[in-house]
Amino acid sequence: MTGENGNLVNLEDWKNHKKDCSFSDYLKVLNFDDLVNESNALINEIKGQTSGQDLISKTKLIMNEFSKRLEKESKYLADSVFEMKKNLDNQNKKDQN
Repeated sequence: MTGENGNLVNLEDWKNHKKDCSFSDYLKVLNFDDLVNESNALINEIKGQTSGQDLISKTKLIMNEFSKRLEKESKYLADSVFEMKKNLDNQNKKDQN
């Protein structure tokens, strides 16, 4: 499989990207209560195992969705969630190095 510019595309990266897109689309159609429930389920999943790339990815997507929804209601809350996501990204980068 090759990309548009002739470079090889990592199959695992492509699968992860597709999975993230699907999960993000799923989050967009949830009402706020269901989004909170999905977040609680993710928190329980995180408590039950060590952090993995899949859990980090899901966490970022949920935080993005909360930020988008909160932006309309409260810029302060949206900024707080965005800051938490940024901290998660920074910690993830440190862990990978």
